Amino acid sequence: MANLTSEQANKLSDDFFYLATAIVDFRYENWDRLTLEENLELSELQGSILRCGEDILAFSTTLVMDEVAESLAKISSITVEIKDTIRTLTSVQKALDTAAGILILGVAIMQRDPGAIGNSIKDLFATWKGPVA
Repeated sequence: MANLTSEQANKLSDDFFYLATAIVDFRYENWDRLTLEENLELSELQGSILRCGEDILAFSTTLVMDEVAESLAKISSITVEIKDTIRTLTSVQKALDTAAGILILGVAIMQRDPGAIGNSIKDLFATWKGPVA
C-alpha cells in the first residue's frame, strides 16, 4: 500500500466534485419526474459526495490505497462516463443507486480500507454499467 501523493489526492477530489456535479445535473434534467423524497435523497447524497472530496484533500497525506494507479484510473474512467451521460438516464432508481455507490466509495477511501475501496469500485462499475434504464 502506498500513500496518495498530493497530485493524486487532488485528482481524486476533483473526481468526487465532478461526480457530485453529475448528480446535480441529473436532478436538474429530471426535476419534474422526481418526487420530493427522491430529490431530497439525491441532494443529501450530493452533499455527502462533495464532503468526501473535501475530506480526501484534507487527509491526503494519510490516505493509502492498494494498486494506487490502477484504482485512480478506474475511478477517473467511471467519473467521465457518469459525468458525460447521467443527464440522459431515465431511471431515477439507477441515479439513486449510483449516487449511493459513489458515497460508499468515498467512505471506503476515508476509512483507508483497501479491500473496501476495491469492492466499492467494482460495485460502482456494476451499478453504472448494469442494465441500461
